[in-house]
Amino acid sequence: MSSASGNEVAGAMWYWLSALAIALFLSGCAAPVVVSGRTESPASPSHHQRSPGLKNTINTRDLGGYVGAEGRRVKWGLLYRSDSLAQLDDADLEILKGLQLTTVTDLRSPSERQLAPDRLPQQSPALKVETLAINNPAVDIADLGKRFYAGEVSAAELRKFLDRRPYIEDPVLRSRWGAWVRSLAEPGALPQIFHCTMGKDRTGFAAAIVLLTLGVSKADVMSDFLLSNLYLEDKIEQWLPHIQARSSPDVEPELLRQVLGVSRYSLESAFAAMEAQYGSVEGYIEQGLGIDAGTRSRLRSLLLE
Repeated sequence: MSSASGNEVAGAMWYWLSALAIALFLSGCAAPVVVSGRTESPASPSHHQRSPGLKNTINTRDLGGYVGAEGRRVKWGLLYRSDSLAQLDDADLEILKGLQLTTVTDLRSPSERQLAPDRLPQQSPALKVETLAINNPAVDIADLGKRFYAGEVSAAELRKFLDRRPYIEDPVLRSRWGAWVRSLAEPGALPQIFHCTMGKDRTGFAAAIVLLTLGVSKADVMSDFLLSNLYLEDKIEQWLPHIQARSSPDVEPELLRQVLGVSRYSLESAFAAMEAQYGSVEGYIEQGLGIDAGTRSRLRSLLLE
């Protein structure tokens, strides 16, 4: 590999891994559990149908088609989940404009938004851009990115990255997630795209709680969550050897794959926390997220067919 090519690869990898490190949620992590085995990529005959065709994102998809309450399906073309929208070209902007979106909800931290501002279409009426403060302000993003790139993040720290329980257990975060789900029932909130940097952890949790609110089964919610491994597979395999070469011997490739992608454990532990704290997923939706019967009925009327 030439020096210029090597510098280009190193620069691209630094950006991608820095963005990934920013995306890792670190606040209030409980004691980690060992998660073994390769990340799972479920077979999904409709995953190509889910993609709106953006060329400069890698994890964008429509949440339509899942079976919800009373056997009704989630409508296509109303909710999209995505990774960063910072690198969209003009053709992508035309595709995004064609989706007739009203709202973009950005789940990234202020540092991420400054590093990679969204590129959005100019349209009338103008897109509403909302942000959701569900990130840990105490995390030193620059330091974390450098440590991750240098292989200085331990296996124990990496396992903590897989834990989504703080989203359920932290009352402030729980309140903010609930406010966002409720906002989807407000006039003009749909169609909407919501995203973070890699579109897998924060965005994956956001998609999960919306689908659960609509009555989609935990099995289908898990399938949607794990689809990120399929969309990100090429990137994961591209960067894995570089990170592994820099990492300490206790960091196994399988663990790195799960951090670079998503792990079944992340959502299973979230489900367990919902049930432990509220008795059931239904209890979490009603009491934890504050979704009353009227709001839930409106959401289902808007989003199910």
